Amino acid sequence: MEPVQRQRPRGRPQGSKNKPKPPVFLTVEPPMSPYILQVPSGNDVVASINRFCRERSIGLCLLSGSGSVADVTLRQPPPAPPGSTITFHGKFDLLSVSAAFLPPPVSSSFTVSLAGPQGQIIGGFVSGPLISAGPVYVVAASLNNPSYYRLPAEVKQENSSASAEAEEGKGQSPPVSGGGGESCHIEGSDVVWTPAAGILTKPSL
Repeated sequence: MEPVQRQRPRGRPQGSKNKPKPPVFLTVEPPMSPYILQVPSGNDVVASINRFCRERSIGLCLLSGSGSVADVTLRQPPPAPPGSTITFHGKFDLLSVSAAFLPPPVSSSFTVSLAGPQGQIIGGFVSGPLISAGPVYVVAASLNNPSYYRLPAEVKQENSSASAEAEEGKGQSPPVSGGGGESCHIEGSDVVWTPAAGILTKPSL
């Protein structure tokens, strides 16, 4: 008698299951992370944020701010001598904040828009302490691994056209409006000021 060879059944045996595979986790670092910073009353807002960035070795881009500050010193625009500043005394409400705290070689600048007690609107580059007159809240975003690019110089043709446009614009003075007091806006300047450029006092009736 010849032995009968049984064929192996094809397919998977009944009741068999796949071995469980370990889960795969992908960690993706977001390009920006939100931050909400609170500066206590009586502290320099600019110095506090700068110290926060240095201690954590991060760069921050300020998006908005709210709160009150006192005795603001801003950089004066031309035709004032370079380095001239103007100080506004009193309490002001923060309307907007624009700044970027980045590691060297990028220099940081702090720009604010403020509302005075009598409705005056001032703003410009901060050139001194910005002392909080109450809790100041700043919404910022961290810049993770920013890329730096040095842009090429302009072409000579573009320079010649720009100089021609500058010649055409010579002699045009910025708009100035009179009335109850001087109020002027210099295009591209650092400061927009209203009548009381020194100590803001309540007008006598």
